[in-house]
Amino acid sequence: MSKADEALIREIENQFNAAWNAHDPEAIAASLTDDAEFITVNGAWTKSRAGFRDLMARLHGPSGPFRASTRKSPEMQVRFLTPEIAILHTRFWIDGEVLHDELSQASRESVGTRVLRKIDGRWRIVATQNTDVRGGRRH
Repeated sequence: MSKADEALIREIENQFNAAWNAHDPEAIAASLTDDAEFITVNGAWTKSRAGFRDLMARLHGPSGPFRASTRKSPEMQVRFLTPEIAILHTRFWIDGEVLHDELSQASRESVGTRVLRKIDGRWRIVATQNTDVRGGRRH
């Protein structure tokens, strides 16, 4: 549970954001294990890296709502459960969603939880849950 491991975990989030901003579904999904589960801010639940990659391809594709969006994660907190298992909590923003329905938001603030496991010396995402921050109560 070293500072180097913490830096590698933070870099996964940074790489995820860079891939998002490049609208590259393969790179967005690169840090997930093949059987990773991912629940998006809108409640879409994918149960594999391939399923998540396909969802990102639709959302970032030529007619997808995130095709012109950017994502940043200025707040990250890493917590190690064991030397090989960690949780990454983030606060992130997505700006530039193409407004296409009543749930669309030009700018959204969200929080996320990623469970990571060190496999063969490399940190990989095994599960993720994201939640939009809404106005009103926060307790």
